[in-house]
Amino acid sequence: MKGQFEILQEMQTDGYNVVTCGNCGDVILMELDGYNIEEVQCPHCKETMDYADMPDLYHQKI
Repeated sequence: MKGQFEILQEMQTDGYNVVTCGNCGDVILMELDGYNIEEVQCPHCKETMDYADMPDLYHQKI
């Protein structure tokens, strides 16, 4: 069975990411491929913020 980090890497390679809203914390599925994303509006709380303010839902611990 693949680990979560391996699956996330495949998703990111395919142009998708899973992030959390910097305001409400809800999960947001992002399509990244071919886009220069600067601002994102959360579909849940409707807050607009920089993409950099939306942390990845999952990351590899070092």
